Amino acid sequence: MAVRTEHIPAIVGRVRLRRVDLSRYLRLDGARYMLLLSLIFCLLCLLTLVQSGLVTRMNYELVGLRQQQVQLNREFSRLQEQMARVQSVEARMKRATELGFRTPTPDQVRYVRIPDLPPLDE
Repeated sequence: MAVRTEHIPAIVGRVRLRRVDLSRYLRLDGARYMLLLSLIFCLLCLLTLVQSGLVTRMNYELVGLRQQQVQLNREFSRLQEQMARVQSVEARMKRATELGFRTPTPDQVRYVRIPDLPPLDE
């Protein structure tokens, strides 16, 4: 087993001598100052580049969505026109004739009277 015979203050003294003065590293001389400024400038340029890329991508998406909106509006108008044609009286009469329906004769018409019904004028 090894035993150290040095005193603790001697070890602390050597550590203090080896320790680097932190304020020396924090001081900015000309080269470090320019390096820091160029680093900040590069970060700001990168931020601007990323922002413009995001704006451009969103603009392309917006143009695509507007084109899709125009296409869907056209399709909606076409479907409304088709629905109006299908729901017209002439189309229904033609379809009923194709299915074998015909207009009733007067003896086939039956009227049902409902007792105690209030008059319509009220």
